[in-house]
Amino acid sequence: MADSGTPHAFKVIIIGCGPIGLATAHALHAAGIEFVLLERREKIVEDSGASIIVWPHTLRVLHQLGILEQALEIGDELIHHLTFNAEGHAFSAGRRWERVRLNHGHWALAFHRSELLELMYNALPLQVRQNIHTGKDLAGIEMNEGGVNVTCSDGSTYHGSMVIGADGAHSKTRRLMRSLALTSDPSRCWDPEHPFVASYRLLFGSFPTASEPGQGYDTHSQDKSIAYFSGKRRGWAFMYDKLPKPTCERTEYTSDDTESLAQEFAGYHLTETLRVKDVWPTMQVKGITDLHEGIVQHWSIGRIVLVGDSCHKFTTHLGLGCNEGIQDVVVLCNGLRRLLGKSTKGSPGLSSLEEVFQAYEQLRKDPIQSSLIFDLETSGFETRMHTWSSYSNWILSRYLTAPSFMDNVVLDFAISPQFQKARVLDYINKAEPMNGKFPWLHNMSP
Repeated sequence: MADSGTPHAFKVIIIGCGPIGLATAHALHAAGIEFVLLERREKIVEDSGASIIVWPHTLRVLHQLGILEQALEIGDELIHHLTFNAEGHAFSAGRRWERVRLNHGHWALAFHRSELLELMYNALPLQVRQNIHTGKDLAGIEMNEGGVNVTCSDGSTYHGSMVIGADGAHSKTRRLMRSLALTSDPSRCWDPEHPFVASYRLLFGSFPTASEPGQGYDTHSQDKSIAYFSGKRRGWAFMYDKLPKPTCERTEYTSDDTESLAQEFAGYHLTETLRVKDVWPTMQVKGITDLHEGIVQHWSIGRIVLVGDSCHKFTTHLGLGCNEGIQDVVVLCNGLRRLLGKSTKGSPGLSSLEEVFQAYEQLRKDPIQSSLIFDLETSGFETRMHTWSSYSNWILSRYLTAPSFMDNVVLDFAISPQFQKARVLDYINKAEPMNGKFPWLHNMSP
């Protein structure tokens, strides 16, 4: 069914209903900006992913959106940490998560992806949820003087003022942007069709919790590593495997591939007494994905702009990807609301939108104002250190970072100063819920 819209009403079309797409919907609704959200899948909530780590600076944004208390009820606090080698010898123990709480006012939380999606979706008012449509596979985007027309593979068309692509690492929005750019100027310098590079693949799974809640475990070894978190009801295992050679292509893995790789990890320790083979038969969700990394050069064209994994992709070590996607949403929506607040003649024009998009991208890529580049590099470094990708990384893993006090050093002098930079929505005034040793550089006004 076509969505006509009024010519002068400002409407955003969001592509993708993952955590970043839903965060965009919440932020736009709070700003009083009309939107429609199109999701390729038939269901909003599918138990097809693993866990999402939410750090304190992102919990602040959830507080602004009115869903922090519900999030705290379903999230699992990460408290203790232990590191093994492949044979199960523990060589590092610490309370890094306690240091996070001291520095920023709260522990990091682990969420089962589908449960976080369900919470974010249900927290939207019923009338707002009616703007979210499933089974809408993006087919085309046409830009004109008055706005954009988005066509789906079922033939439906939606009219809006702009498009936000929140459709993940293999973004169809990003591919259509590239097509539009090269159609208008074939000699134009643009990102390749597959802009991210994967050097590792990830075998992931979730299962009924098999150890004390709040525990975090790492297993380090040559070319393979494991991260395991235990929650109140679920455990999540992430098994990293170095690829024979880097690839930009998307690999489709089968269930046989999943079982075969699981056998390679079967004897690896998850805890002091638990091995992968002990929990594999109870896996409720499992799969393999390549861990692409990178930041695309072009985040927007005309009335189309990207957020989240559509424009930057990290390895899953440290769990920073979703958090950086939320920062995209915050910065972009702050800019859109300011623009609309200044607009007195209906919907703002193309040049005004382009200025907002360029300012958003510039801020997010600025290493002084944003943690994006640091988080990309740190996530990749963690993956390579845990898999002993070089002799120096083996030394770092086994000896230099093993003493427990090093957790405090790394957090205090590297990670926490980056978290301090995190932005909040500047149009939602609430009391600050998170206070720690490192004061936030961007405050909420009660």
